[in-house]
Amino acid sequence: MKKLFYVLMASLVVAGMVSCNKPAPTVKEKPDEGTEQKPDGGDNTGDNTGDNSGDDKPQYEEVEVILKTAYIEAICDWPEENDWKATRVGETRWDITYDEYGHILSALVKGDKEKGYEFDYNDDFTQCDVNRESDKDIVIYSLKLNDKGLCTEFTDNTEDPARVWTYTYDADGFQLTASRDGEVKTQYAIQNKNIFTWSRDGSRFKEHKYSTKDNVADIHTSYSEDAGLSRFLYETGLFGRSSEKECTEAKWQDRDSKATFEYEYDEATGGIVREVKYYAGDYDFDVNFEVAKKTIKVKK
Repeated sequence: MKKLFYVLMASLVVAGMVSCNKPAPTVKEKPDEGTEQKPDGGDNTGDNTGDNSGDDKPQYEEVEVILKTAYIEAICDWPEENDWKATRVGETRWDITYDEYGHILSALVKGDKEKGYEFDYNDDFTQCDVNRESDKDIVIYSLKLNDKGLCTEFTDNTEDPARVWTYTYDADGFQLTASRDGEVKTQYAIQNKNIFTWSRDGSRFKEHKYSTKDNVADIHTSYSEDAGLSRFLYETGLFGRSSEKECTEAKWQDRDSKATFEYEYDEATGGIVREVKYYAGDYDFDVNFEVAKKTIKVKK
């Protein structure tokens, strides 16, 4: 019998369980009371100085998009013969909030501040600190963002010493490479705005197939497991977009077994609300979402 659901958030759980023998993570300097500015205040159209005219400020338009408003990961109880896979029981729901530009602001768990996360941006959205809701002065992740809001440098302060990853993207916002200490750990190949392959150790490739149905709400079924990121962090959108179509199959090119995927949808928006994964024909796990239509501002 399938047991209760549990969180597929190993990296974030580790973040909350760093050994007391390690030095404390980076402590963020907070501004004086009354001076802190949140990214959801004002229209953030820029503060030009000098001789620049108002016409030089970024111009925005409102668009309707489908965003994830809650993210729940659920996992089954694998057969006892798969003893290398721990039996995990539980269920966690992250309620996600955004600012008026679609930047994720928080992913909070009702009644459990240890599992809740807040995203603190600087004024021009070129940097983002991720803090645990239970201790907002401790920066667990530090991100540097490009002009499209994508993370180019990711510092994991839960590691000892802190681990730094760098990422590159194509013009459409797909992650192309993930590097650690200057060494490329994984590469993506994109075809027709879908992730075709990603590599492991430069020699193994996982290949993906897709249906003709749109991946509404940008669900990250297909992503490199070798890029230093959890599934949760991919779902924030800060590390690149997912494939345009829904993924139906993922398979290592040197193996016969493959993963297949099925989906359920929100009738009102068409967004994916449940992703079910099978491996070698057996049920593996499912990931669940809530989605909603939102109006955000984007640069013209």
